[in-house]
Amino acid sequence: MQTSGLTLHNFWLSVRIAGYQGCMALLLDTAVLEPDQRTDAFVDAMGRASVPCAIHLETPERVSARMNVWNLGAASLFRSESTGMRLTRTPRHLRSASMPVLAIALQESGIGHLDQHDEQRRVPAGELLMTDLTSTYDFSWSGTGASQCLYVPMDRLGLPIETVRDAATRPHHSNLYPLMIAHVRELFRCADLLDTDPAAEQLGEASIELARALVTSIAHSNPDASAPRSTLAAASIRRYIREHLHDPALHPARIAHAHNISLRQLYKICSDNGFRIEQWIITQRLQKAREELRGPATADLPIATIAHRAGFVDAGHFSRRFRLAYGISPTRWRQLRDSSSATTSD
Repeated sequence: MQTSGLTLHNFWLSVRIAGYQGCMALLLDTAVLEPDQRTDAFVDAMGRASVPCAIHLETPERVSARMNVWNLGAASLFRSESTGMRLTRTPRHLRSASMPVLAIALQESGIGHLDQHDEQRRVPAGELLMTDLTSTYDFSWSGTGASQCLYVPMDRLGLPIETVRDAATRPHHSNLYPLMIAHVRELFRCADLLDTDPAAEQLGEASIELARALVTSIAHSNPDASAPRSTLAAASIRRYIREHLHDPALHPARIAHAHNISLRQLYKICSDNGFRIEQWIITQRLQKAREELRGPATADLPIATIAHRAGFVDAGHFSRRFRLAYGISPTRWRQLRDSSSATTSD
């Protein structure tokens, strides 16, 4: 399909951005492909590395690209270098299920252009771009460009989505802006070593914490759109829950006491920020267990032990909740990881 000299490819596959298993993956290097294979390979690789969107190529007959992804636990890294391209996420794409993600990207070379939330931004090399992947957007560069992107799951930020979206339009308003640029740059400079480090998951958590600090800092810098006090309280509550997931005694009354608020205030803060505290605790425990079941460091641990480490008292209850949430048993999920690792080794 030709549109203004561009070839348009629609990609509808929904993926979990932070769900790559194993170490660094070379998603694409068109230099090793035949010319007639490169366009389809580009579309497939970009589709697997992003949310559902329409993918346009500026020069499909001369497309050149290299893409890599690295896993840091809940966070992930994606680098793309290519000839001119354009990614368009429309309302139709939003109906495809995909994980809510904030993309924090450092433009490595070329000039990026983003149109989102009625804001048009020009991003030269060396500057940071924050993109809300839960909304429609149009991102492109012409000629040859490269981007280094840190993917952060929205639910791990523990902030209202409107606060995140507002912050994404003006990242340079925070004093933490240069720090985030330096952090992203260093992550990619050492990416091959970092995702094989035993502390890779902890590094991912630290990156998420920095992203949360950046968003909160931006929210405070805007007197016309400052986050309500309950927003910061909700972020603190979510952080406390994550730090104490392993404790079966974690319950709303204890959380309220730790924050010097009443149980009624706790429920109101959670309601005002769009989540139910009991369900959120269960969801976080399931995610923690799911990640541990996928990790090589816990390959020899019984599933019941992993369930207990995530705060579940009863292994049977854990298995039922896991299957209900993910449509697969914990045992089968671990088997899929093992088979994936074996395929990678082969």
